[in-house]
Amino acid sequence: SDNDAFDRVGLSTDVPDILRVTVFGATGMQGTSVVKGLLADRRKRYTVKATTRHPDSDKAEAVRALDPRRVTLVKADFDDVASCAEALEGSDGAFLVTDFYGGAGMDPEVEERHAKNVIDACEESGTVRHLVFSTLEGVEEMNGELKLDRDDDDEAAGEDDGADHYSLNQFDAKARAAAYARTKRLSVTYVLMPVYSEDFFALLDPAAIVDDATGETTHVLSVPSSSDARDDDARVMCMSVDELGPAVANIFDSYQVYAGHEIGLVTDFVTMSEAAEMIEDVFFSERDDETGSVKKTRVERKEGTKDWRVERGRTFAKDLGQMFRYYSKTDAVKKRRSVAKTMQLVPDAKPLREWLEENRDNTEFRQMLGLR
Repeated sequence: SDNDAFDRVGLSTDVPDILRVTVFGATGMQGTSVVKGLLADRRKRYTVKATTRHPDSDKAEAVRALDPRRVTLVKADFDDVASCAEALEGSDGAFLVTDFYGGAGMDPEVEERHAKNVIDACEESGTVRHLVFSTLEGVEEMNGELKLDRDDDDEAAGEDDGADHYSLNQFDAKARAAAYARTKRLSVTYVLMPVYSEDFFALLDPAAIVDDATGETTHVLSVPSSSDARDDDARVMCMSVDELGPAVANIFDSYQVYAGHEIGLVTDFVTMSEAAEMIEDVFFSERDDETGSVKKTRVERKEGTKDWRVERGRTFAKDLGQMFRYYSKTDAVKKRRSVAKTMQLVPDAKPLREWLEENRDNTEFRQMLGLR
């Protein structure tokens, strides 16, 4: 019967609204976006339990300050299953994103365990009707089954300095946790984020160079070498992390529709050269409202080797470069992402140029570019 089929996957033919959501990882970029998205939803009045290991931190207080009447900070540690279970008490929905760099100490096995702990707590809670899990593709599995053409250069990067170990194994850890969730009597939607639009500012490695003689400033953006057509022409999928919040709110609003679905989010596919050109046009051009003339700040392009994004030490930027290389040249992954489907879920989501124009006066972005 329909009742039995729904019951086996943790659903019900009765569709009660989800109104109380626990957000795991609430102080990170994704978690904060989800909290904002739930609070901004006009169809329902969500209340949020925002979990953090450090409820007294400035980041935690900033999340609570979004709406002190509807956001409650809850101390929870992914290593402490009891604290995760306590954070879920009274909640009928949950969002989960694990922290590879901070909480997991860049250890994929730890990150996988963290995700599984929360998944177990959700299944055993007795109140959680739906979990939205931010996960990623399993790189090794896809490479074996779909022949992603990870070449010798990619393997060498991993052998020489551990880059692939850090940037690709975290994909696999999240994918294994997602597979684990599918074995549970739990209603789950799996969202897969692309490269954040915000990350282009780091990927382009902007620099401001002042000429001591003239005092003039030249701004420099790094792009792949034109002699390396593979990287220069490769299109990377992207979306602002700010769009995740509305997407998750819409999923919770129709959670029975999205139960069991994997949703690959993306609003644009661009090359690094195109991204650099857009940033130049938006941030380094000033229009005179009276004359209509446009004054452009001097910007130079610095070409790098094909591994230019991964030659900067074992840092977040290096891992970001590895992730870019994987996302940009892997057609099998890009086919799992759809701009059209993303726009159906988040109609107001912006392609890269529109998003840049909307954030032209963002102080943080301007500082990263060396602008005032």
